[in-house]
This record gives sequence, C-alpha cells and structure tokens, in this order.
Amino acid sequence: MVYLIGQGNDTHELTDMRGATIVLGGYKLKTNCRVISHSDGDIVLHAIANAILGALQLGDIGLYFKDTDYKTKNMDSVKIVKFALDKLKKSKFKLVNVDLTITCENIIFGKYKKFIQESICKILGIKLVNVKATRFEHPSNLIKCDAALLINK
Repeated sequence: MVYLIGQGNDTHELTDMRGATIVLGGYKLKTNCRVISHSDGDIVLHAIANAILGALQLGDIGLYFKDTDYKTKNMDSVKIVKFALDKLKKSKFKLVNVDLTITCENIIFGKYKKFIQESICKILGIKLVNVKATRFEHPSNLIKCDAALLINK
C-alpha cells in the first residue's frame, strides 16, 4: 500500500459586516464578518483542495481556478474540492483522513466545529475529519485554515 501526505492552507482578510454569512467547510454561519475573496471565501475547502492536489503532486488550486478569471467570481468552493476529489479518484488514491485547524481572532468556533465537521464529512464522503480552532492571540482581521491529510492506494 502506498501512503501520501498532503498539506494545504488558505488565509483571507475579514471585514466588518453585521449579520454577514461566511462559509466554512460548506457550512454557512452567521457572523459579524465577511470574508474578502474572489470565490465564496471558504478557506477550509480551499485548504483541503490544496492538500489533496499537493499530495498528488499536482500543484495548487491557483493553477486551475484563477482569482483573476470572472468565471470563478463567487464560485462555490464545493466545486473546487470536487475537482480535487476527481483528480484523486482518477489517480486511484483514496482519502483516509483530514485534520484541520482554523485560526481566527474575531470568531469563536466552539459551537460550530461539529457542524463544520459534519458538512466536510458529507462533501468528502469520509468519516475521519477533525476540526480544531484557535486564535492568533493578537489583534488580527485574518481567518486562516491549515489542512493535513492522508491518502492511500
């Protein structure tokens, strides 16, 4: 059996916007922030897609989904992950597990982690997904996700 490890991350700036909705791992949650991005700004799915492509030695999502292309403006990031999962399937590898860390100073994720995890499990078609959250512990208007995953054949 062959095992490969993938690592990915994504970071975006947040802006104040009362009653805004952000998307994390395909789960929509109401916050007082909006993610500044070209697509829907789902940093979790971007990090996962980058980790899958990295494990397969296929670069990163920027090679396939340019942030200067009007066709990808406001794109649902589930499409980006499905693209990476299709590459995974064609290579005859399978996703074993995913471990995520979301870092943000402005949003407390304790009550949302379970919902984000469930959404990711459904999108990826696996059960082994771990979602952690932490803070920068200094003033920051950023939101970041780090993803690590294992694939096998």
